Parts: sequence; C-alpha cells; structure tokens
Amino acid sequence: MLAITVVLMVMVYLIRFPLPNPPPTVTYDSVNDAKYPVWGDPTDCYPNLPYNWEYYLGNGTGNRTDQARWNTYMDAWNAECEDGNNGTYNLTDAARIVVTGVSQVIPLSAIEFKFICTNQTPRYEQTLLVDGILSNMEWVPGGSQNLSAGAPTLGTCATYNPEGSGANSVYYNRLGFFDPLNTAVTVLTPGMTVVIYIHTPDSIFEAPNPLEPQSTWNQPDADDYHGAPLWCFTVPGSCSIELIDTDWNYPAVILDAPVYML
Repeated sequence: MLAITVVLMVMVYLIRFPLPNPPPTVTYDSVNDAKYPVWGDPTDCYPNLPYNWEYYLGNGTGNRTDQARWNTYMDAWNAECEDGNNGTYNLTDAARIVVTGVSQVIPLSAIEFKFICTNQTPRYEQTLLVDGILSNMEWVPGGSQNLSAGAPTLGTCATYNPEGSGANSVYYNRLGFFDPLNTAVTVLTPGMTVVIYIHTPDSIFEAPNPLEPQSTWNQPDADDYHGAPLWCFTVPGSCSIELIDTDWNYPAVILDAPVYML
C-alpha cells in the first residue's frame, strides 16, 4: 500500500502544468519641466517670414497698411500652418512619461493608450478622453505634422467636455502625443515618451490667422483646448494614463501612471 502511495505521489509530481509567463512590464520616469509646441492647432502657428506679424498685418485690427504684405502673410500662414507642417507653433508646458525599461518586445501597434478621467462629484463618472493605438499617436517634434489614418479623437474627461458638442471632432494631439524618437523603430523602447500638455486658457496667445476674428489676435487663447484639465494634476485619483498590451493572452495593463503624480 505504501508503495502504491509513493508511486501516485511521484506521478502527481511529474504531471505538473506549466505556469503561464507573466505579462510584460514597463518602467517609467515622470518629468514636468518641459515645453512643447502646441502641435495640431494652426491658430497657434506663425509662418516663418523675415519680419514680425505687425509688418505684414498692421496693428491687426483691420487697418491693412499694405495689401501685398497682408497677402504675403496669409498665403504663408495657409502654406505653413493650415496646409503645411513647417510653421512655428506656440510653446506650452508639458508633462512627460519617459519609458525607462521594457521586460520584453512589445510592438507599438499592439499597445492601446487610454487617458481615463474619474469624477466623484456631483456624481461618480468615468470616461475616456483618449483611447487609441500608440503607433497612431506618433509625432517626432520637428517632423511632419500629418496625422495617421487611425488617429484617435477626443472624448470627454468626466463631466468636462473640451470642445462642447464638437469634442469628438478634435484629434488627440490637442491633449498630447507619443514621441517614438525614431519613427523607424516599431517596438516600445527606453527613451520613448508620452507628452501631455498642461494648458490653462490664458497661457497661450492666439496667432494672427484668417480663421479667427482679428479681435482675438494676440489675445489669450480662451477658445481652444490643449492638454488635460488642470484638476487632473491637482486632484488625486482623478485621471490616469494606461498602456495596454493587446497582444498578450488577455489585455494586460503594462503601465498605469496617475496624472496627479506627473
């Protein structure tokens, strides 16, 4: 009887099921001492011309000192800011999530980016300000500003709607972007950075442009939305950023960064 028991114990020991490998992990540093161009908003862009805007537009209140100069500025603005990608954009404060380590190879095309907003009052509400694939949110500062075909649009942030009824027509780059450092690299690599704008409505001045009334030129840019709401950075638990590996055995959260800590 003892021999049978020993044999059974040995058989049970030998028939061991392999444990699944753990999901990937990502480490990061948070930095909030940077300034980045507010890419994605042509009304915050100046064309690259030899003289400042007053030379071309007069005092900006409709008194055109020289129609040819006016046309020169507006033509350049359309070419470089509205239709092109080489204008000069205003700068705003930004927080950065810098990847410092990755436990295994993860394609950027398999990583889902979520900006999650949670509000406790006047009622509990959780929404997604951005939900998209990381490779569709790429931009290397100084490079082409053309959006990818799969670029995600903005939703709402709890009870806050960044663009009124038009929120879902505004792309992710009003919130921030993903800097891969090198667009030829297709897997998550240390040094790659998620940039989130920190913007209050009066921190950027409207650039002269044909889309906005002249009375708004060089005034606080109160009608535009850039970055996460300020309460995301001041209220613990209100906002977070998740990166999710969708290629894993199940959707695995590989990075969870509280925006309050950025």
